[in-house]
Amino acid sequence: MSAPREPHLDLSRLAEVGARVDALSPGRASLDPAGRRARTLVELAAAHARHGDAVDAAFVAGLARVADAQAEAFPGNLFWDFDAFAASVYAEARVAADPHALLEEVCGIACELMALFGALSPIRFRYVHDFMYGFDWARWVAREPGARHGVGPFALPFLRYIYRRGLELVELIGRGDAKYGPLADGSHRNPFGFSRSPADERRLLEDLAARRLVPVPAWSSVEPPVWDRPFAALREERARVLGVAR
Repeated sequence: MSAPREPHLDLSRLAEVGARVDALSPGRASLDPAGRRARTLVELAAAHARHGDAVDAAFVAGLARVADAQAEAFPGNLFWDFDAFAASVYAEARVAADPHALLEEVCGIACELMALFGALSPIRFRYVHDFMYGFDWARWVAREPGARHGVGPFALPFLRYIYRRGLELVELIGRGDAKYGPLADGSHRNPFGFSRSPADERRLLEDLAARRLVPVPAWSSVEPPVWDRPFAALREERARVLGVAR
């Protein structure tokens, strides 16, 4: 009697997208305080998608779409951790009544968010760090903790909210809003009170990660996200200490 065959998934598209990420960030930088490289998309898929079924195939395809959209919209991104995103999306899909519909919506909105906020949009943020590392999510939960404390950083209620917020920002930009107005060609939007040059962004985020002041440890598949600390104020404080406040 022959041994059962190992489930097989086609990970070639993930490998292609991973190569694109490596071209943008040759060191594949992670914010993990341990100082390792970010795990590859293929490694993450292999860690989660072990059934070899249609749900796994849809997860792999969705992860490739989101990572590709991120590379397209945020080519200047500094840190490329997908662990928390992959773990969250896969876990939700496995318990969903319709896993394929959930994966399609979650990954679809995530891709739209990249295009809506990224380098080719009127918003034109330089990095996707505030989304992937949970600063946007923690602020959203803190506004209505009773209703939102159980909503994860990559769950549909938050993704739908941040997408609506992006559309609102585009409308404000179109109206020439004082805070969110049109940008000069080649510039990036920074509504924060600290520098977000690549060197300053790296220094500040690495300092925050070392102090466990990042809401979503996106480099981990198991560490829980945290919303109930004043992360925005703490980031401003550390920016002043480090001399990168504006």
